[in-house]
Amino acid sequence: MINVFIKKWFDDVNGNTYHNVNFNYNDKNYNSGLTYGYGSQYRVTLKNMIEKHNLTINDDFNYIVMDVNTEAELEKIDYFNQI
Repeated sequence: MINVFIKKWFDDVNGNTYHNVNFNYNDKNYNSGLTYGYGSQYRVTLKNMIEKHNLTINDDFNYIVMDVNTEAELEKIDYFNQI
């Protein structure tokens, strides 16, 4: 199982929701950066990342969703290792 860390941020000023998808696969970290999308849009972002990097992943995903308060927290790149 692959842990996928999602950070979500709601921009109160403009009324938009953004997310950041971060996961580690084969000892390499992948990060989507600031991405527009609400709800479970992060699943589409993950799928796009897998395709973009030509990864073959047959594992299940464990989504860990965290709400953050600022854009800076959202854009901060965290390096996670698979357990």
